[in-house]
Amino acid sequence: MSTSTKKKKKKLGLKILIFLALAVVVIIVASAVKNAGKVQAEIPTVQTARVTRGDLQEEVSSAGTVAGEETITIYAPASGTVKEISVRSGDEISAGAVLMTYDLEKLEADLYQAKLQNEKSQLAYDNTLTNNSKGNGKVSEAKVNLSVLEKQIEDHEAYLKNLQTALSDYLTKESNDRVLKDYNLRKKQTELAEKLKSLPPGTTDYNDAAKELESVANQLEQLALQQSLTTKSEYQADLEKKISEEKEAIAGFQEYRAKMEAQKSTGEASVLDDYNRRQLEIDKELTDLNYQRLLDEVQAARKGISTEVQGVVTTLSAAPGGSVAVGMPVATLERTDKLKVSASATKYVMERLKVGQQVEVRIGDKTYDGRVSHIDRFATISNLNAASVGFEVELLQKDDFIYLGMEAKMTIFTRKAENALQLPTQAVNANKDGDFVYVVQNGAIVKKPVKVGIISNGITEIIEGVTESDEVVVKSQGNLEEGMEVLATPAN
Repeated sequence: MSTSTKKKKKKLGLKILIFLALAVVVIIVASAVKNAGKVQAEIPTVQTARVTRGDLQEEVSSAGTVAGEETITIYAPASGTVKEISVRSGDEISAGAVLMTYDLEKLEADLYQAKLQNEKSQLAYDNTLTNNSKGNGKVSEAKVNLSVLEKQIEDHEAYLKNLQTALSDYLTKESNDRVLKDYNLRKKQTELAEKLKSLPPGTTDYNDAAKELESVANQLEQLALQQSLTTKSEYQADLEKKISEEKEAIAGFQEYRAKMEAQKSTGEASVLDDYNRRQLEIDKELTDLNYQRLLDEVQAARKGISTEVQGVVTTLSAAPGGSVAVGMPVATLERTDKLKVSASATKYVMERLKVGQQVEVRIGDKTYDGRVSHIDRFATISNLNAASVGFEVELLQKDDFIYLGMEAKMTIFTRKAENALQLPTQAVNANKDGDFVYVVQNGAIVKKPVKVGIISNGITEIIEGVTESDEVVVKSQGNLEEGMEVLATPAN
């Protein structure tokens, strides 16, 4: 084989090797590109948001009905006939406005008759007192003397009682002292006799006990002798003498009192007794009261039936020409100088509701300020067995565009959190164990339990569980699992 032929074969083999090498490189690159695209396609993309801080204001919505702050019942100030009624149900009236007037003709006639009867009663009362004054002299004298005598008898009887008590105490003490001494000696005698039984005769203890027993027996004999020879003391004799003198003095006072009582009885026979006097006074008082009552009623009737507060008339229970009695309810009105919204709250709202909370009230196309002013302390059950609690919102503003009975929509500003950690509400998940979020750390999913607070306008307060440095998943494609690799992109 020639040299040129060998060179040609060598070049051809080199070209083939180069071609094969290029082919292998192309295959490897293509495979790498293919595998890289495959890996990229298998890593899910999630949208994340940073934990931030800010203020949150929780709001709850409710609806109610506009009403007056209170319902006022108007009562008739006098009995009589209604002449005119100047209002009708639904009218708004100002404080002091007259709703009804009376027919005064009969009332004035009744008042004049009562006045005459009162004057007649006064004349009869004065005449009776004058006629009875003649017998009052003796009665007055007897009453004065009896008053003094009663005091003297009372004082002397009290002194007599003290003397008798002193004598009784003295005699009782003397007797008690002897009885007690006798008791103690006999008790000692019994104890020594029992002691001797337990001691051997002839011993020192036995002899000492025997001597003591003999001494006690001697004391008992002396006590019995003293009792038989006891004579009355000077103190006892003096007490008995004073007691006798006091009894005689009291008997004298009582005799004189009997004379004064007889004189009093004789005088009272010609004067008015207490029963008849009181009966006369009562008749006079009743006449006075009846006249004063009619006078007050007529004076009130002259002014008509009015109201002391501004409000809307809701009911009228009287009619022109009809009779009314004093104290009878004739109308009701709801106050409009102060308005409220009456509403009821479900359990969800009640958990957040407190007296004093600010409220935005929408009535028609206008908005007013309000505050929660009252919450009932009992719940009512609806036909669907749902419990609700009534509450009231005081309207802090009012105008002519508000009517009683209108529907009011309310936004109640309940809880508030300042400078609180917060996340979009959609980032917070929940299961049987509680609330949690998914956090991206080093390209992988980490599940963190959290404690949530206020939720307002799509933002949730995070009380604990995350920090401001955490990157939290707010949106993902498919289900996430802890440890899963993800590609995080900021949420819009």
